[in-house]
Amino acid sequence: MTDTDRSQRDPTKRRRGRPANTSTNDTVAAVLAAARRQFAAHGYSATSNKTVAAAAGLAHTAIYNHFGSKAQLFTAVFVDVQDLLIAELDRSVRAAPDEPAFPRALLDAIEGLRAADPSYVEFLASMYIEVRRDPELQQVFRDGSSTFPVVERLRELSGTPPGHRGDTAGDPASDEPMWFWIAFALGLAQLSALADADTFAATVATFRRQFDPGTDRGPDPPTSTESSSR
Repeated sequence: MTDTDRSQRDPTKRRRGRPANTSTNDTVAAVLAAARRQFAAHGYSATSNKTVAAAAGLAHTAIYNHFGSKAQLFTAVFVDVQDLLIAELDRSVRAAPDEPAFPRALLDAIEGLRAADPSYVEFLASMYIEVRRDPELQQVFRDGSSTFPVVERLRELSGTPPGHRGDTAGDPASDEPMWFWIAFALGLAQLSALADADTFAATVATFRRQFDPGTDRGPDPPTSTESSSR
């Protein structure tokens, strides 16, 4: 799925960070793609709206027509990548609805993102570090004003019981399965960003064999029941 294809999705299904002007989808798609690659390659502090505009072949004023600040642009990139990650997760789940979602869905999703454009995964691999470093991004991502849908989708797929949210209910153990798989996904994203294609493919193949029910899988990931009994 290309950036242009994704810019033509139903404009009413926007999430936080998406620009409201749907008459300029091509420009917005170009800005988001350029920003994603700039943030992934150079980091948040070394990227500016001017460098993004230059990479997109646009005047820098084009950025300000849609995004009020660099933090808003970074958030919009995350929302864009998040949407595609959720789509890839759901595609994998639909392909084998009777099988456990993880780790297969995460492996499929990361491979799908990497095949579409490595910068999708490179951005995911670096974004949490960037958020920890920058106070402006911390305010956007940690003020508790909204919940990002990808977290909710991972919570559902991980089997966390409905209504159990360790990050808000004072019970971190209830969300342990979700955070286990988030850590797994982040590690896989880091490997994708650092390793060559053959090494990454071989590692993914090893994970698939490890978790194949027909092979010796080794220890299982934690479950909500196991967490609550500790």
